[in-house]
Amino acid sequence: MAIQAGELVRAAAMGDEAAFTELVARHHRDLLRVAYVICRDPALAEDAAQAAWAIAWRRLGDVKEPSQVRGWLVAVAANEARRTMRSRRPHIAEISVADIELEGVPDLRSDPLADGIASADLRRVLASLDPTDRALIALRYVAELSSDEIGRALGMSSSGARGRLSRLLVRLRGELRDA
Repeated sequence: MAIQAGELVRAAAMGDEAAFTELVARHHRDLLRVAYVICRDPALAEDAAQAAWAIAWRRLGDVKEPSQVRGWLVAVAANEARRTMRSRRPHIAEISVADIELEGVPDLRSDPLADGIASADLRRVLASLDPTDRALIALRYVAELSSDEIGRALGMSSSGARGRLSRLLVRLRGELRDA
């Protein structure tokens, strides 16, 4: 029988390295995927995910809902990825969201923005987003977080997250239509 997430979080918060290792095994791919969408660079995404795990090790006791640790972890990874991007020069590698090759990443054909749109245009438009907007897209469509979880991750209300995402999608659809 698999140990429940809440039990793992409580054990890891008490210093149980095996429990923390299990959390990493369960959630590292999600952290890496979200960080990659924001950073657009595999090495930077890995750095952001590793930094998120270091923070998680120190702050697991701060998790308010241990059974919902996944949302907290991907939020930490998104914040670390955004921090990484703010500290870098603007000339990052030209890798796009469409080039993600990690198992489990949604196919662009299932992306609500990609229906009937050339992937080159989609890559161009997504690459033009700032890290916070890429974080919003990643948390919603890659990590599949709710607007409440996204709001907590990005420091805004859930209605603020829904509104910003809605405006972002309208803007992206317009840019793609004009492409």
